[in-house]
Amino acid sequence: MTPTGYFFALIAKSFGLERRNKRMLEASAEMGLLREAELQLGMRIWEKIEPIEELAVEYWNLRKLSKDLLKYQEIMDGLNQSLNEYHLERTQILTNVSEEQNAVEQERVNLLLRLEKLANERDEIVRRAKDIRRTHEGLLTKIEVIQRDSLHEGEITIANISIEDLKLEFKELKLRRQQVAQELEDGDRTVDELDAKLNAFRQEKRDRAAIVFQKTGEINRDLSTSRGEVGILETQIRLLQSEVGRYVSRYSKRNPACEKIITGERTMVEVMRMLRMSIAMNHKLADFK
Repeated sequence: MTPTGYFFALIAKSFGLERRNKRMLEASAEMGLLREAELQLGMRIWEKIEPIEELAVEYWNLRKLSKDLLKYQEIMDGLNQSLNEYHLERTQILTNVSEEQNAVEQERVNLLLRLEKLANERDEIVRRAKDIRRTHEGLLTKIEVIQRDSLHEGEITIANISIEDLKLEFKELKLRRQQVAQELEDGDRTVDELDAKLNAFRQEKRDRAAIVFQKTGEINRDLSTSRGEVGILETQIRLLQSEVGRYVSRYSKRNPACEKIITGERTMVEVMRMLRMSIAMNHKLADFK
């Protein structure tokens, strides 16, 4: 609010147009701007206020708190670097595969392919054995009919030869089926052994990753503690900087040391002075005490 605006508002108030709520809202908004300006001014000039005796406590506290803040920021930088390194290490542990593990996995793949072929061979043996059994039964029936009707005696001899051939083939198939069954059983046992080895590899990686994860948890706890300390320090620093900005802006025309410090901040200080005037006029118009 400008002096002219205050004059007209004062006239309006004399006629009963007080608009008290509007004045309080304006004063509140202006107070927020003033507090922010005081903080910004304090942030810019606090390192120059050592010659001002009235601000000696604020100056040395700010020096101390700034050093503490820098210390915690360095600690946090180191913790963040370690955290990134541990995250990278954990990713490498979980994704990298050793040559030994690769060899075991490849052996398992090859073995499974071989077992698949053996299973197909076993199924083929079973199908062929069924065919032989049906053919054998057919030949026996043929011989029975021929013998009953006393026809084509020579065909009985041929049929018997075929039966003997079938028996021989069936015997060979049976032997081969037993071999295949044994190979499948041995293969399944080997697969279980390879799976156990792979699980051991994976468990080792999980154990190593768990150790790294535990370390990252400890670092995160330290980071959380440091962030809390940094937050407290930053709050204390802002309060002190606000006090510095408030004092210097108020006494810039009465204290030569203050006037010297604000050489490059005169525009901001003038705006702050106008804000204080406006706040005071709005409070007066609102009968705020």
